[in-house]
Amino acid sequence: MLRWLTEFFTGRTHQTRVGLSLSAVAELLSGVVQGSSIAPMLFLIYIDDLAKWLESHGITAKLFADDVKVYFKICRLEDGVLLQQALNLIAT
Repeated sequence: MLRWLTEFFTGRTHQTRVGLSLSAVAELLSGVVQGSSIAPMLFLIYIDDLAKWLESHGITAKLFADDVKVYFKICRLEDGVLLQQALNLIAT
């Protein structure tokens, strides 16, 4: 199963059409294919791990569909570093 997933996500590209014009082909480096039957399950697996990590570090997260909001009170320098780590994790 892991090999199939790896092959499913490797080498994917994207191109956008507007009218008769096409953009350049771009390699997809992250995300899941919209409309694929496996996309919702993979997103839930990812978002569940993210929510658990944030919670374990005392960061409040509000999750809805594919949106994430994080809340964290900054009282000292270390708190800012922790919040930045959370933002980095969300961005990757």
